[in-house]
Amino acid sequence: MDVAEALAGTAIMALGAWVQGGVGFGSALVSAPLLALVDTAFVPGPITLVTAVLNIAMIRSNDRAAFDRSIRWSMAGLLPGTVAAGVTLTILTEHGLGIAFAVIVGVAVLLTGAGWRVAKTPTTLLGAGIVSGFMGTISGIGGPPVALLYQHDRGPTLRATLPRYFLVGSAITLVTLVVVGRLGRDELVRAAVLVPGMLVGLSGSRWLATHVDRRTARPFVLGLSALAAVSVLVKELL
Repeated sequence: MDVAEALAGTAIMALGAWVQGGVGFGSALVSAPLLALVDTAFVPGPITLVTAVLNIAMIRSNDRAAFDRSIRWSMAGLLPGTVAAGVTLTILTEHGLGIAFAVIVGVAVLLTGAGWRVAKTPTTLLGAGIVSGFMGTISGIGGPPVALLYQHDRGPTLRATLPRYFLVGSAITLVTLVVVGRLGRDELVRAAVLVPGMLVGLSGSRWLATHVDRRTARPFVLGLSALAAVSVLVKELL
């Protein structure tokens, strides 16, 4: 890793942290595809580790009173979703599943944009968590299924709730990476390179948070979810 790659990685991480600090999710969604273009060694280990630190920082800095405890149903779905993805990958190709994920998220964005609304219930939250764990393992992008359920909530709720959910997901991913030998000294060094960018992006996210707080987070959630669908589709088709 040369200086140019380190600087590029830091700048990309700053952008991802800026988005997540303002909206409540989107760090990996924005940063992972761009970091992979700089050097594929930045993903999944280094970005997952830095994103976990980012989520901890957000949990500490956001109002706990805005935390929606019902997100625990989605947390409960992460592990079975991850296990199901591992089993599925032994049967079907990651390429085909990635395309299916992009299409499903794209359709969900179109339906919700047209006014379709799914209520947050234990059943829908658990289901979204399972899908999120499944697709996060397959494509590295698992946020949209849960975020779409929170699209009508205001910014403070998203910023207090989703980081706790993503922290649990990151912990599961990191343990998995250690077990399979994908998180060692080299990954820790690359994660350290990304940390300054994460801190800069998070500290500068108040402006975006102010704009999110003036309305529901719906347009931001729909936009980022659409970006997720497009980025995964492009990755799988190229």
